Amino acid sequence: DNPKLGQWVNRQRTGYRNFKAVKKQCQEMAEDRIQQLGSIGFNWGKKNQTWEAMFEKLKQYKGEYGDTDVPIKHADDPQLGHWVSNQRSGYKNFRAGK
Repeated sequence: DNPKLGQWVNRQRTGYRNFKAVKKQCQEMAEDRIQQLGSIGFNWGKKNQTWEAMFEKLKQYKGEYGDTDVPIKHADDPQLGHWVSNQRSGYKNFRAGK
């Protein structure tokens, strides 16, 4: 239980997300730091694992329905519908430079 370490870990995760979002080096998280942390098996966070799990669900949905147009209130998996909506919103913000 080390609060300073926890804060540092959160800053690393935030820096990594920022780096990935803008696809360039930022002051907080240079590519060499990402590689160093990755070399020791650093866990970039539960959110990344959740994203991958939801992506797998989306692939299954596409296999079943032939598209990725998951309704936000999809009866079989409401969480998937919300996740897809969030991905679209994130993409629109990225394209708008937000």
